[in-house]
Amino acid sequence: MRGDATGDPGLTQRVHGKEEDASFQVIVLGANGGPREDTCTGLLVRAPQSGWRKGSMIAVDAGVHLSSIVRILQQQMPLYSEKEAPAEYSRILDHGPFAGVRCTSYSARANALHIFRELMHAFLITHPHLDHLAAMGINTPALEYGREAKTIVALDSTIEAIKSHIFNDSIWPNLSDEGSGVGFVTYRRLKEGGNVRLGSGDARGYVRVCDSLATLCMGVTHGKCKAKPIPISHGRSESAGWHDPYAYHSTRRLSRISDHESYVAAVASQQGHNPPVSASYFHPGPGPTTPGVPGFSGMHTPNLSAVDGEPFEPVKSSAFFILNEETNKEILIFGDIEPDAVSMSPQNYKVWRTAAPKVANGTIKAMFIECSYDESVRDTDLYGHLCPRHLIQELLFLAKEVAEYKDQKRIASPADTPQPSIELKRSADQPAPSERKSKRKRLNGVNPAADGELPPTHDGPSVQSPYVGTRSATSKRKPSITNVPDDISPVSLRALSPSRSSKHVHFSGSQPKHLSQSMLSPSPVTAPSNYPPPLNLQSAMHQPSIDTDNGYTERQPDPMKGLTVHIIHVKDTLVDGPSPGTIIARQLRAQAAEAGLECEFDITDFGQTIWV
Repeated sequence: MRGDATGDPGLTQRVHGKEEDASFQVIVLGANGGPREDTCTGLLVRAPQSGWRKGSMIAVDAGVHLSSIVRILQQQMPLYSEKEAPAEYSRILDHGPFAGVRCTSYSARANALHIFRELMHAFLITHPHLDHLAAMGINTPALEYGREAKTIVALDSTIEAIKSHIFNDSIWPNLSDEGSGVGFVTYRRLKEGGNVRLGSGDARGYVRVCDSLATLCMGVTHGKCKAKPIPISHGRSESAGWHDPYAYHSTRRLSRISDHESYVAAVASQQGHNPPVSASYFHPGPGPTTPGVPGFSGMHTPNLSAVDGEPFEPVKSSAFFILNEETNKEILIFGDIEPDAVSMSPQNYKVWRTAAPKVANGTIKAMFIECSYDESVRDTDLYGHLCPRHLIQELLFLAKEVAEYKDQKRIASPADTPQPSIELKRSADQPAPSERKSKRKRLNGVNPAADGELPPTHDGPSVQSPYVGTRSATSKRKPSITNVPDDISPVSLRALSPSRSSKHVHFSGSQPKHLSQSMLSPSPVTAPSNYPPPLNLQSAMHQPSIDTDNGYTERQPDPMKGLTVHIIHVKDTLVDGPSPGTIIARQLRAQAAEAGLECEFDITDFGQTIWV
């Protein structure tokens, strides 16, 4: 043998979480967003319930892959072996990320090839940038003597980019099974928002990607790029119903329409009704609030936009909900994304609204999301990425959606749903509740269940009601703002709670001082230069309801408590001093504490094992 296992100073075998009762093991092959080519983002995901069976693991993105597996295994075995292991040789690894894997070779190189060929079943690619798929291309020749093609799973726009610009016999040989390729890899095209013809119940729309794991993919925006000029005869703009003043036509125009339609269909199916997809969907009225820009409609037509007189279009990325079919638990993994607050085509709010019920119910307890830069980077220099201030505001939007979902669930079935724990404070000289005289509390708001109106669907305009009681959601009795029994728990009145009107979404209650009038306008697409600090969760969502007669206050539990946010895609500065991840972690935790978010932040490292 040669090539001693001397260890890798760049590798950490840190473990997050506990293996017992875990639904997922995530192995971090790469956690950075460049410029080093050996640490780009790449995650391996498996369901522990499946063991290490053939085809039991997937890769989410592949900025690095086979080389990282070799580096991890080299901690326990030599890199090379001059002798070939006999047929009866077998070694089960007893520690490290691949503990439990049966090795049949002496060297790290040979055993890494076994893991890549036999255990890994599919690549889930979030978007077609090189730092997320380079290893997938470079590694494909290792499949030459394999027995089956590896599957590339992605949205149609991503697969079309891979076909056109990677496996095209110019940048790289066509090793796919399309276009007269050799067939080392095959494509599986996902519908945005899920395939409603597959699955049932909570798993409706999910497609199986390996043993025990299924996925649902949603599109997000990763900045913008200059629109590509296409001859008008090939753009098919008129037949698609688009009005384009620039005579530029996106090559992804029609697939983007299809993606939007699939999302609407998936949401409609999950909610039990089937509204037709019409042109009004692409030209909507007031929509959901965008994080950081209250009142701004997050729903936009996918037409091109002009920047400095040039037509631009959004760059598409995606987020994967990954479901363990054995335990019904999920994790959420994002590709590169930009904040909705500065995006020309905000999409993140759709993901947050899909995730909110799962976070509220404890189905999702971990997500993987990028935070590429620290706070020193200006909005104009983010180039389609997140930094701490924007990530905190995105999480605040998720927290708001989680809290509203819990409120709606409590309103829909108050008799069956336990009330949240409430902290009551009163001065020592105030009587106990049982000693107080019967009083009526005035609640500022309306009951959305009045007049037989059911609580709004979770994907529609957010409606916040302060009503909590025992009447059914279909009660015909008009809401009484003053007739609230004493035995009903005080209700949190939120400063930024949206309420319903016939045509507009507006804000009731007082507005935070740092939100200027211009930010409340529904027209701006980008945030102003003086971007606001993160909203305070307690003031924006859990404003205490005060009994002025008796001094009682209420505090709702934090909706994000118990959620771990794993940070990926940190850009390395390659300079002396604290690492970018250390700086970003410090800033995230400080801002989260100031905002009142109690979620946990973890900066991922190469070689780390994460149990969820």
